[in-house]
Amino acid sequence: MDSNDLLVKEYLESLKEDTELDYLFPILLRLMKFSIVTTARESKGQSQYGKDIIAIGKDENGIKKRFYFELKGFSDKDITQTSLLKQDGILESIREAKLVAFNDTSIPGFNDLPVQIVVVHNGVIKSDARLTLEGILTKEFPEGGFERWDIYRLTELFSQYLFGEYLFTEEESIRLFKRTLVLLDAPDYDFSDFKQLVEKQTEKIYDVQSRAFKKYFASMNLLSVLIIHYSRENGNLYPARECVTFLVLRVWAWILRSDLHNKKGVLKEFRKLLRIHYDLLDEYFQKMSIAVEEQDGLFSEAGKQFEPIGYPLRCFEHLGYLNYFLYARMWFPTFEKGPSQKKQQLLVNRQLEYLVKLINFNDGCSRPLIDRHSVPIVATVLFFIRNKEFISDIKEHLSNFLEGILNNIMIIKNTRDRFPELYNNIEQLVEFVATSKRPKGYIDSSSLLIAYIFDILALIDDEETYNIYRNQFDGKVDLQLAQCSLPTDELEPLLFTKNLYNEMYVESGIRLPENFADYKSSLKSIGLVQREYKTDLAGFPFLRLLAHIYFANDFLPEEWRKSVDLL
Repeated sequence: MDSNDLLVKEYLESLKEDTELDYLFPILLRLMKFSIVTTARESKGQSQYGKDIIAIGKDENGIKKRFYFELKGFSDKDITQTSLLKQDGILESIREAKLVAFNDTSIPGFNDLPVQIVVVHNGVIKSDARLTLEGILTKEFPEGGFERWDIYRLTELFSQYLFGEYLFTEEESIRLFKRTLVLLDAPDYDFSDFKQLVEKQTEKIYDVQSRAFKKYFASMNLLSVLIIHYSRENGNLYPARECVTFLVLRVWAWILRSDLHNKKGVLKEFRKLLRIHYDLLDEYFQKMSIAVEEQDGLFSEAGKQFEPIGYPLRCFEHLGYLNYFLYARMWFPTFEKGPSQKKQQLLVNRQLEYLVKLINFNDGCSRPLIDRHSVPIVATVLFFIRNKEFISDIKEHLSNFLEGILNNIMIIKNTRDRFPELYNNIEQLVEFVATSKRPKGYIDSSSLLIAYIFDILALIDDEETYNIYRNQFDGKVDLQLAQCSLPTDELEPLLFTKNLYNEMYVESGIRLPENFADYKSSLKSIGLVQREYKTDLAGFPFLRLLAHIYFANDFLPEEWRKSVDLL
């Protein structure tokens, strides 16, 4: 067993039945050309009768069979006398799998196929259980029909069908993967090794009909599960959130560039990645739920002197990802079609309560320190606008949110003499806060964030807030709006690849007229750029929001101006 096999074995041994193993094993079966009928995840909460996964495949003699796989992991990964004979143990699962038939007349010939029962466990069989199991098998399966795949068999199969054939085909990929695992939990690590590893796997695909295409998606699924697993082992899901988000966006960028956004097979595979990413965020937000349940829950005493900066930065980062999660929730669990009106109505009420509570309990969500905090702020605004037919007091919610932001910007300006830093320069911000002296590199003479807020105030007809704050900003900071002249076909793949600073230009010198009606009229007279995104047509409009959040790309004004019916 070489060093790569040892790495695979070490990883497989640590899998838990109800999480990683459920995700991972179907990937292996598909690579082995099994046709999966049902999985453990699809049967959660239901009696499975010793059939976590049911699939059609061929045995070692080439005979086509229906396979019943029973997965045992975590505390049951090793077969002992206890795990073999206990209630709901292996013996009971084997007997249920044998006695309780699974039929599916919708699959031609399925009900006539011979049955093969396989116990899959990422451990070994102990000597005290081996003789007992052999006696049981002799009695229960005198003519065969039973297999056991242990950690050694699983290591061999994963090394043969995935790690050795695609993911670890050259030394550079191996090096990048190992460096990622070593540095995963290191402070200030930028995950550059993982990103290079993803890029290298993408470069291997030349034809969607090729074997490499199937291996690519299997590798992306596996890399996601691996990173989540080791992040969970470290007790820190932040690395997993960053790495898997990058992976999902990079894969979608490749799909767009390859013009595969309307290929059913490609979308089917991509949805598996979306589900892994969604489940990760679900776990992440459950761990962070204290931020909603307690006052200043996102404040960290451990941050000490850094918290005047760290607290707002943390709040806006959390707010951005939360908005994506709430939007994607509408498509969960299949990610195949948009929500029905009934589903949207039910979800919006709960989401609104959660979002408002987070903002009200954490005032860092209304204290932007850098101009690109406009991204999570606009994402929050879009949540309200997108669900306006279900939110009766939408104007009140938006007005309170935006007024709180403008008020805090002015408090910081009047007490600390700074507007939000324009270029996302955290180092200059830290120096300014620490010394109370303006560094030469701290730029706050212009702002897209403030211009966006006034633009949205006009959209919701909030004349009162406009009049209160107009004089405090007009002429004192150059108000700007982001624009892009690229056609959508060029812009869209870039959105999922990087920050678009060099692809954008700004409309500067925007003034705030004394008469609110004049300002509204000027906005109404602006022609809207009509963009049709392939991402939206493929059924993933929420994915564009994730790209904005991850790469800190400014929203184009058309994103909220499309809702002119609010004016």
